[in-house]
Amino acid sequence: MTVLAGDMLARQAIVTDSDLQIASPGLTVRAGQNSNQLNYALRGQSLDAFSDTRPGVLPYFNEIQLDGVGGGSSAFYDLQSVQVLKGPQGTLFGRNSTGGAVLFTSVRPSDAFGGYVSGRLGNYNSRQIEGAINVPIMADKVMARVAGFYEKRDGYQENRFQNNRAGNVDRYGLRGSLTVNVTNQIKNELVVDYLHSDGNSLSGLINSLDPSGAVPLILLTNFGNQPQYNFLINAFTGGAAGCNSTTNNCAAAFAAANPKLDPGGVASYLNTQNARGPYVIETDGENKYKGRNLIISNITTFELTPDTKLRNIFGYTNIEANSTGDIDGTAFGIDSNGPNGGKNDTTKQYSEELQLGGKAFAGKLNYVIGGFYSHETNVDLTTSLLLQFPPLTSTTRYHKLTTRDMYAGYGQGTFDLSNATGIQGLSATLGARFTHEKIKFDVLPDDTAYQAPPARQAIFNFNQQKSYSNVSWTLGLEEQVNSNLMIYVASRRSYKNGGYNGIQDPVPGPGSTGGDGYGQETLTDAEVGLKYHGRVGDMPTQFNLAVYQNWIMQGQRVAYVLLGSTPAAVTVNVPKSKVSGFELDGTIRPAKWLSIGGSLNYTNAQFTDGRVSINGNPVLFATYPDTPKWSGSVFAELQAPIHASVTASLRGDLYSQSSFYFSSTANNNTGAKINGYSLANFRLGIEDSNAGWSLAANLKNAFNRVYYVGGIATGELFQFNTVVPGAPRTFLIEARFKF
Repeated sequence: MTVLAGDMLARQAIVTDSDLQIASPGLTVRAGQNSNQLNYALRGQSLDAFSDTRPGVLPYFNEIQLDGVGGGSSAFYDLQSVQVLKGPQGTLFGRNSTGGAVLFTSVRPSDAFGGYVSGRLGNYNSRQIEGAINVPIMADKVMARVAGFYEKRDGYQENRFQNNRAGNVDRYGLRGSLTVNVTNQIKNELVVDYLHSDGNSLSGLINSLDPSGAVPLILLTNFGNQPQYNFLINAFTGGAAGCNSTTNNCAAAFAAANPKLDPGGVASYLNTQNARGPYVIETDGENKYKGRNLIISNITTFELTPDTKLRNIFGYTNIEANSTGDIDGTAFGIDSNGPNGGKNDTTKQYSEELQLGGKAFAGKLNYVIGGFYSHETNVDLTTSLLLQFPPLTSTTRYHKLTTRDMYAGYGQGTFDLSNATGIQGLSATLGARFTHEKIKFDVLPDDTAYQAPPARQAIFNFNQQKSYSNVSWTLGLEEQVNSNLMIYVASRRSYKNGGYNGIQDPVPGPGSTGGDGYGQETLTDAEVGLKYHGRVGDMPTQFNLAVYQNWIMQGQRVAYVLLGSTPAAVTVNVPKSKVSGFELDGTIRPAKWLSIGGSLNYTNAQFTDGRVSINGNPVLFATYPDTPKWSGSVFAELQAPIHASVTASLRGDLYSQSSFYFSSTANNNTGAKINGYSLANFRLGIEDSNAGWSLAANLKNAFNRVYYVGGIATGELFQFNTVVPGAPRTFLIEARFKF
């Protein structure tokens, strides 16, 4: 577990998910098609783009699990803490997950009047303002807090084809919290959080070629070679296009209609793009982003006895994300989300959770038992405008409704074995969870599947459903060796249930036979570790070490292939995988004015049996995605008193990670790889703790390194891959006042 308290979030200037990656050892925040399509990855558990599977790492906001795609968790403002939990979860709270959870907790109302306001200005015309006010309405009985923020920034990329910028940010959020102490034993906490996002996305850009890909786009985009281009158009249309060099020269007509395009095609254009770097691009697809989050968390706590509490946790989420963008990262009109809907996800979820927790057997047993129910609907509309080389142009429109109903019961207890064994501080943990989930999958009337020929539709099933039941568990032994040192060993099992991939035709059956379904994934782990919090000599010191291994059966992964003549992202179950590694982090204070620390993470992830057949064609999954083998960080922070309550501070952070693949089949697509990189961040601040004011200057990516944070590996399909760049050098000047 990594815990980042609110003051630490401010000191490290953590205002985005990417900042969280640098501050949390082992966490990877991975982009897909663009900068607004993000997912968390821990210990090899991630989410393949266009797979329609559950994330391996789940976000929570005030104990409410979020499942929206692209809507995010919440803005990074007025937070009490962010916790990153690693490994399988589900026997203590919420929904089960295989990789971990990221818990966002907002500041709750208190019985003192106060608050803060802050403003930030930076390059790329960045402006941010946020604040909160806390009001005790009825002393010790009714307390309210209102917080909000607004952020606007120009995009990092210049799109010369459309004469605009990509990556623009324009968003605001408002959060209201009300705590009512009904009696000394009954408390109700209500939080309503709204986030509105506008702008557009940093675009992926072409970065490598794979000439062996199924669709010959290297040649098809090379319209400067007229005989070759005419031949290919005729081949695609069975001669119906009638392209020739005199009466119907398709290559010449295409060149006249597209004077800005490189006649050498994507192969020539790749050299141009590489030479100018990722912040100057040429893409033709419409680029817009709009997101709306409404999250309601209501928690009622009943103190039944001093050692027993009953909690009811009700949640409602309505998360919408709409984006249009260019998928191929060029101006050649190969693949974009198109002008007729783009990619839209609307997820609504109601959840109800009842927990009983406390102590028993004279305090020897700490326990929690609970029940969890959620009803979730997701409407996904994904459109693609493909191959805009007349007369090849086509549009696909996948429009699906997925409904999930989950019932679960769970319990976990930790029992003190000191007296029974004579080993002081020894305890055992046992937890289990039973989950039953029903998944319904309905194809909506405007889906392109309804336009298929009758013979094709005859094999479709427009309304599918299936159910899963499983038991997750956790076992562990912990020994509190002394007040400073704890050692532990644990093993856990968890599941990701199966489902349906909405961007395929609704052919019943698994992806391996050309169907749209995929099965359950199972993860079992073993972990040993230690936690130390004490002193080395006279220096306050804390460090954590964990060594683990995961065994994954039937992992849910995606392959980009042709199904017949249709490009598709097919979700399949890969038989066996193994992930092992270690995580080390710590801090030490050699002097009152100096803190230093860092982290080191090693992850060895591999498919131990990656052989899958898709429609009779063998596919080998051999490169484990989204998992740098090495990552780590170091920091130093100096604090110096200036006068009375005035303190100056200087902090420097260096983060580094090794290369990683963003495709499970990069063995057949060697360009689907992101090089390692290192980033340096600095913060200079001054604060008056009595007067409540502070000033700070934040510099991120100080040496303006070019790096990439994800991509789409379509090389095996379209003969090229795209990558999404990280942020260039940015600075922010911040003024904050607490009252």
